Amino acid sequence: MSHKLEMFHIGPIEQCSFCIDNFTVLTGPQANGKSTIAKAVYFFKTIKQDILNIMLQGGPVSISGNTSATWEHTLKQRMKDKFMQLFGSSWAMQHDMHMTYTYAPGVDIHIYLDSNIDTPSRNYISINFSNKIEDYFLDLQVCNFTNMNAEQKKHHETRLNKLFADQFETVFIPAGRNLITLLSTQLNYIFTSLDEPQLRNIDYITRRYTELILKLKPMFSTGMNGILSDAANEPTREKLYKKNRPAIHLLMEKAYEVMGGEYRFVDGEERLYLSSGKYVKINLASSGQQEVIWIFNLLFYYLLEDKRIFLIIEEPESHLYPSSQQIMAEVLALMCTSKNSVLVTTHSPYILGTFNYLLLAGQIPTEHQTDVSKHIHKRFWITPNSSNAYYIEKGTIHPALCSDDDITLIQNELIDGASTVINEQSDFLLTYLYKQEGE
Repeated sequence: MSHKLEMFHIGPIEQCSFCIDNFTVLTGPQANGKSTIAKAVYFFKTIKQDILNIMLQGGPVSISGNTSATWEHTLKQRMKDKFMQLFGSSWAMQHDMHMTYTYAPGVDIHIYLDSNIDTPSRNYISINFSNKIEDYFLDLQVCNFTNMNAEQKKHHETRLNKLFADQFETVFIPAGRNLITLLSTQLNYIFTSLDEPQLRNIDYITRRYTELILKLKPMFSTGMNGILSDAANEPTREKLYKKNRPAIHLLMEKAYEVMGGEYRFVDGEERLYLSSGKYVKINLASSGQQEVIWIFNLLFYYLLEDKRIFLIIEEPESHLYPSSQQIMAEVLALMCTSKNSVLVTTHSPYILGTFNYLLLAGQIPTEHQTDVSKHIHKRFWITPNSSNAYYIEKGTIHPALCSDDDITLIQNELIDGASTVINEQSDFLLTYLYKQEGE
């Protein structure tokens, strides 16, 4: 998979054009556009799901009650609504804002702004589909989606995956995860008591992430170990489990190492059971534990179900000690080597430094790989030819991978830039501490 995203004058982004590979890293100072890029990738990659949701609702005619309703118009309306929930009102944007996402040759979507004739100061969202996508909509127009069964759903999912050159389900794990965990006992109340306009005031991606957590919570009543025991007694689930067994157990090992216990959802409470047999409620656990619990739970679920995902994750280092940040970087690499794709945004030199040694491991000559695998598990190794890294600063994007002497790495100055400045300042001050009078 190698999609391409082009953006111009949206949020803090001035201009950007880059390829999305199986493993993509975005780094750079805060408030320079990393999250905007991640949201844009999510916006375009979930259009497959938007189309499928229209199918599951019976198609454009069933949704609108209008016999002349078209697929193109119905999808555009949903995309415009999602765009505004992700990026805000188009009226506040620069009139020349535009984005293009290319899935495959001849398959792309272009979004731009048009001014209304009566109110030229207001920009309205316009969307253009390439010819191949428009032809696809014409084919759908004659299909009946009433009471679509599982076989029909699978057929259309396969067709969507082929058209958009994308076999993955897109999952976005946003920043600020500990707040969601902190409010764990109130989430059901919040989501059932708010009406639709109130729900729309909650960040779109946070809402989708929270809905996913609420859906999966009951599954973890006996923890990861209990889930595996149950799977062993169900032939279908056991078959799926066997496909990813080594990766699942490696993930569980790393989860216990970071969290110091096992997550369970018991009697309506989220708990972290410690090795002593005692437990602590999640909303009373450390901020670091709250940050990572649902990262591990979600990755465990997708590995166990053998579902291919495109994982977008923001700041996996949040509230974590450096050694735990290293583990999180290894876990993200594990997902990539387990036939998934990952896009990560990070500020952490520990995350970037870990990615670098995993990139090095992926370039070890064949004759030395056995020795290296004794120190660094081979499932963590990152392959450079399907990876990329970018540095975002002042609204522009720059390649962050460099190749010297046929070795590909993230540029070291991006990892240690702050350390260099700190060390230079310390050296400067030390000269005055030891400076003799008159020197």
